[in-house]
Amino acid sequence: MLLAIDMGNTNITLGAYKDGELLFVSRLYTSRHKSGDEYAIDLLDIFGLYNVSPSDFSGCVFASVVPELTQALSTAVKRTVGIEPVIVGGENYGELRVEILPVSYLGADLIAGAVGAREKYPLPCLVCDLGTATKILVIDKDGIFRGCTISPGVKISMDALAKNAALLPSISFTTPEKAIGENTIECMQSGIVFGTAAMLDGMIKRIRQELGYEECTLVATGGYSTGIIPCCEEKLIYDENLLLDGLKAIYEKSRK
Repeated sequence: MLLAIDMGNTNITLGAYKDGELLFVSRLYTSRHKSGDEYAIDLLDIFGLYNVSPSDFSGCVFASVVPELTQALSTAVKRTVGIEPVIVGGENYGELRVEILPVSYLGADLIAGAVGAREKYPLPCLVCDLGTATKILVIDKDGIFRGCTISPGVKISMDALAKNAALLPSISFTTPEKAIGENTIECMQSGIVFGTAAMLDGMIKRIRQELGYEECTLVATGGYSTGIIPCCEEKLIYDENLLLDGLKAIYEKSRK
């Protein structure tokens, strides 16, 4: 079995693959105060929850955008499954061709998402990753990663409004019924949800024009996708496990 781990700023997503198929997906809250031993306990609890033994794993691939926790989670993996994880980044791009400089700036999550899109979908492809940040990854018709856009994520935007505007409250992420809000909460929900959807529509159109493509495969992933993409005019394919599948592909290529 293969253990794939995607460590983001908000959540750590773990996927277990058996015979090439995704057996289970589990998530942990990203805590910057935990030690390697504490994460090891979390891993063992998850394995027990899904009736999996640590000895069942023969490989591990790991992507992290939280540098201060990379070593702690790597240690947890080694202490539980006894395997040195393949860490995405540095020189490990899963044979992804990259057309940005310097390539060392390319985040492991971007690598995993781009590889996943290249392996699973017709090219060219744009991946809208709606997590802590909202990102649009650009993979051209030749499978080359051309770059991306990064903007504040949904929760960051909601939190910033509540923190910096004295009369605006903290709100939940809910899709409103209409664009014109009739109270403060509806107004904020409309701006966040429909505003993000309109931004994606506009950026997709602009990127297609820059690339000179009439059509691109459009894929959405990340925790806020299900609330945003139904509000988009563009038709996006929702792929919950795109990054995990990308990590699996990177691991398989590294073994070859």
